Amino acid sequence: MNQQLRRRLAYGSNATLVTAMVLGVLVLLYVLADGSRARWDLSADAANTLQADTEAKLTLLDADGLPVEITAFSHQRGKEDSALRDRAVRDLLVELDTRSTSLSWRIVDFDKERLTAERLGVNDYGRIVVQRGQDRVDIKDRDLFRRVGKGDDRGLEFLGEAALSRAFAQLLAPTRRVVYVLQGHGEPSPTERGPGGLSDLVAALDIERYDVEPLDLLRTDREGNAPVVPEDAAVVVVAGLRGPLTAQEEDVLLEYLGRGGPLLLALDAGQPLPVFLPRLGVRIPDGLAMDTVLVFPYKDRPVPVYKSHPITETLREGKVVTMLGAPAPLRLVEPAPAGLRVDPILVGGRESWIERGGESVGGSAVFQAGVDGEGPTVLATAVQLLPGGGVVRPTKPAARVLVLGDSEALTNGLLAEGPGNKDLALNAVHWLAGDDQRLGATKGRRTAERRLALTLEETDRLRWISLLLLPGLVSILGLATWNSRRGR
Repeated sequence: MNQQLRRRLAYGSNATLVTAMVLGVLVLLYVLADGSRARWDLSADAANTLQADTEAKLTLLDADGLPVEITAFSHQRGKEDSALRDRAVRDLLVELDTRSTSLSWRIVDFDKERLTAERLGVNDYGRIVVQRGQDRVDIKDRDLFRRVGKGDDRGLEFLGEAALSRAFAQLLAPTRRVVYVLQGHGEPSPTERGPGGLSDLVAALDIERYDVEPLDLLRTDREGNAPVVPEDAAVVVVAGLRGPLTAQEEDVLLEYLGRGGPLLLALDAGQPLPVFLPRLGVRIPDGLAMDTVLVFPYKDRPVPVYKSHPITETLREGKVVTMLGAPAPLRLVEPAPAGLRVDPILVGGRESWIERGGESVGGSAVFQAGVDGEGPTVLATAVQLLPGGGVVRPTKPAARVLVLGDSEALTNGLLAEGPGNKDLALNAVHWLAGDDQRLGATKGRRTAERRLALTLEETDRLRWISLLLLPGLVSILGLATWNSRRGR
């Protein structure tokens, strides 16, 4: 055997050995990844990763230990996008299975397994049946997919995760509860879809198995009965009063608190306040809550600091910012009335204060002793009214109240813009309604939008850098280039 042939054999055997080793390593990595359920999402903004609220709901389902069975029926063969629809459903179910120990799933061919369809009472393609014990939720194909765009850009959007997350919420709370929103004083409307409405909050509560109904305490019914808060009220929301409550309304709300009813008060600076507010251990002084740390680029939106409380625990852990618009400061009554437990949950920073006017620096408010109120400020507080303490009757359960110094945070305009606003609102409703186990199961996917929290000095520094320093550097470089070319 000549030298050239031996060299070729040596090179060939080495290449074969290296290739076999690489393939072996790849197979080993696949086996390990498949066995440990490892996943890597390299898409933009983790678009193929389960939303945090979906994972939280799966965790709650796993904690109960009751099996969850998902049966997905195939789409009609030969129809447009059928293969794409089936693939999207399968991929989602696989991902859900990796995140849950109690979930099992299967995909059923609707044309071949008609007995399974008849047993489950399914007579249409693409339906998903979610079962847990005696509870069942059906998801139709129209709730899983929708057409978006126009003309050549028209495509198919998969809404399966949101639909299944809604189904999990229904399994966790089979009975729907009612949240009543007070109306008649210029408050935001639950049906308004504009920036000042509450329709986005209503949609979020619907997923969590809450119906939202308007509450009118000014009118009697046809039989002439006095207005009352309905017995089925899980929570009553009083948000954004633009007119004062009547004495009759105050009495009705106090009677509701007296029987242990939960109440959410979202009040604004300079607007009418309930007369009974001090009886809850809270006052609202004149002025706006201000801080040196603001949500950029706004000059009236201080960055709240979370205090330890079940409502804010997940927000603290995730370091998610809640956005308030020109919030009112809260003052806790000292000494606190008997039978109350008052816990601030949102506060201003160490350098926060109550702004009452006066001079400004660079268009931004600054603290002025003798004019402004000293901080730190309280922006939201949770109150528990104990039975027999003066408001709640001795035979009734403790009443829960949340006082928030800003109603705008609940409206469509800020609910989507503030990364933590929806989580805060849903956690507040769960806590008020006594549904503590679902706290933290409302976390949504974080948007790609990021906001900076900057002090006034940092904001001014950025302004001067962008207006003077950067143009100056460009000018110097331009002169240097012109001078070098002139000397050639």
